[in-house]
Amino acid sequence: MVPIPEVASFEELNEHLLAQCLTDDRRRVDRQPVTIGEAWEMEKPHLRPLPARDFDCCVTRPVTLNGYSQVVLDTNRYSVPVDRAYRNLVLRACPFRVDILHLDEVLASHRRCYDREQDIFDPLHYLPLLEQRPGAFEHAKPIRRWRKEWPPVYERFLGRLQEQDLNGQSVREFVRVLKLHRDHPAELVEQAVKQALEYGCIRADGVELCLRQLLNPDTPVPALSLADLPTWAMVGEQPPDLSCYDQLLERV
Repeated sequence: MVPIPEVASFEELNEHLLAQCLTDDRRRVDRQPVTIGEAWEMEKPHLRPLPARDFDCCVTRPVTLNGYSQVVLDTNRYSVPVDRAYRNLVLRACPFRVDILHLDEVLASHRRCYDREQDIFDPLHYLPLLEQRPGAFEHAKPIRRWRKEWPPVYERFLGRLQEQDLNGQSVREFVRVLKLHRDHPAELVEQAVKQALEYGCIRADGVELCLRQLLNPDTPVPALSLADLPTWAMVGEQPPDLSCYDQLLERV
């Protein structure tokens, strides 16, 4: 570690240390007949085998969910999906990551925070609740944080939804769009929202259709047959009703 390496992250530091160790394998210590790497190969057969299961370099402890769907570690609060919120959970704290589990299932993972009294939110964890309570959308802390970072096209889409009103369902429609982030890359969702705006499809279904086409660009859009729409299939086929004109004669 002399000189102290200049790196941007712990991942980069680990890569640097590994490269330096491999380089050092070629070095021969004074008065030794073999290099460090050759000595290591000679020593390996005399070592005990590795355990069958990797050692978890972490601290594990039981935790209890609070009223905001969070668990606490070292004064910091980490979010858990509201639709997967079990009262008693297990927290696994690794040096750089925090996992929250129920039995053997990982419900949430966060980058570990070493500050104090911080709220570490994943806004996707709260979308099911906001879909039920759209009035809380503007004031929800996870959404207000996310809103500072999300693409400007999202604000345009939300504004168009609110202009249409949709019987007070505009926020629920927008939350449905945001929920697409749970299963799809953010870049694709953003592109789908842009396309939906261009096509004038200001609904969550329109964004989903655009996203489906982006995911499968080689899949042709199925042609719509009037045979599948019996009500519309009869348009233009009905005989004219001439009795309607008799009503005009009655008014003369």
